[in-house]
Formats: sequence, C-alpha cells, structure tokens
Amino acid sequence: MSRRRPAVFLDRDGVVNARLPGAYVRTWAEFRFLWGVRAGLRLLRGAGFLLIGFTNQRGIGRGLMSEADLAEVHRRMQAELARAGAALDDILHCPHDLADDCDCRKPRPGMLVRAIARHGVDPGRSWVVGDSLSDLEAGAAVGIPGILVAARGSAPPGVVTASTLLAAARRLSGRGRR
Repeated sequence: MSRRRPAVFLDRDGVVNARLPGAYVRTWAEFRFLWGVRAGLRLLRGAGFLLIGFTNQRGIGRGLMSEADLAEVHRRMQAELARAGAALDDILHCPHDLADDCDCRKPRPGMLVRAIARHGVDPGRSWVVGDSLSDLEAGAAVGIPGILVAARGSAPPGVVTASTLLAAARRLSGRGRR
C-alpha cells in the first residue's frame, strides 16, 4: 500500500478568489484571485501538501450556471495557477441546491471523503482552509482541523484564523505537518 499524503483542502470563493456579494462567480470575467493566493499555494506545495479544492456551487443546482460554465472557470483558474507553479491537484464541487439533501454539500463531508480515498490523503496530517464555518465543519467530520480565513476577531472563540490564504500557508508551512 502506498504511503498516505498530507493535503490542504481549500474552499474556493472567499479563499482563492473574491466572492461576489449576493451573486455567484459564473464566468472567468467575474473571477478575481485574492492577494497572495499564488504565493500561498506555492508555499504549501513546497511544504509537501497536496492541494485540493472543494467548493459548493449551488448556482448550478439553481440553474444560474452550468457544469460547463464551472469547468471553464476552473480550467482557466488552473491555467493561471500552473503558470505561477501553484496549480491544484484536484478540484471537487457540489452542484446541488440546499433542498437536494446530498452528502457532498458542505458542511457534509462527502467531497472530502471522496478526495481522501482518491488521493490517499492522511487526514491526521491534513488541513482545511475555508472562509466559512461550514468548511471547517466538513473537515472536522473526517478528523481534519481547519483554519478560517477571516478578519481578526470575527471568528467564534477557539477557531484558528488567518487573514488570507498566504497567512494560513505561512502558518502551516512554518509549523510543519501535525
């Protein structure tokens, strides 16, 4: 059996790219990388982590965008990240609306369960980085701790925070793996 690897599971909107207030990022023209993302991903890669995106994309379930629209955004995002030496190893998404009762919509851990199996991930040496407590709850359900990307003082007590993905990456790469 191959050796299990550490990973960082990254939410997309609000961690990798800017959120659109009250809307969904449906096209590449609407996508904007957040400051420090490329450097943060390179730092995590250099520390030996697999980089796996996991994102709720309810806009598909609501008919506001298609799977093809999302695939094009991710294709172009990956191309930009690859040019910076920071491409993700995989991106999983949940296309379902709230009422669909699926196992993959965060805070349920279905996307993480699939990625752990697909990539031989060691949950005990892995992390979730998200901008929502539901991201961290998904990780906790499979034994993966999290870092919330949030403004200082805006998280509930006991939640580890970082101001950006780059700040989280510095913390994880400086500390090494658990």
